[in-house]
Amino acid sequence: MHPVAQIGQQLLLGNAVRENHALEHATIALLANRFPDVRFAGVSFAAGFFIFGDVPTDAIMPAALEALERLRGSEPGLAIHERCGTNLAVAGLLTGLAAMTVTRMRKPYNTFNNVVLASTGALILARPLGMIAQRYVTTHTPNASMRILSVHQLSWMGSPAHFVRTDNPGAAGIFA
Repeated sequence: MHPVAQIGQQLLLGNAVRENHALEHATIALLANRFPDVRFAGVSFAAGFFIFGDVPTDAIMPAALEALERLRGSEPGLAIHERCGTNLAVAGLLTGLAAMTVTRMRKPYNTFNNVVLASTGALILARPLGMIAQRYVTTHTPNASMRILSVHQLSWMGSPAHFVRTDNPGAAGIFA
């Protein structure tokens, strides 16, 4: 994918990013089952995704291939992960909006107690809304043309990381 297209995909949350995000979640879910004592994290881009976690490099490719097969098959729900950054973004947005709304109200509604109550209510709503946002906005089941090309081991700030490079000609458009 052309570098300019990659930037467009990233900025506009195009299908290449969304499909890699789904594959990242599914791969991490499978790796977490195989390596329960390892803490994982990931970040997705149009050209692939990073997996942060101290696991052997040769365990990543089989997990990613299995994840891709399962996402396309009977387990598209593997694309949704409870610890996704989308959930944090939704929580931050809702909490900020709730607090701003209450502080702009007239007395006696703009008290500290009501700001805390509104923020707490927003946090309670954030979890299910974050999962919905993942399902419909930030992840997408990989299309049939997506391929996993390679896995590269690297170190990020002294911690082990892997970059899973993908190719997805079917998701070249921003919103295919």
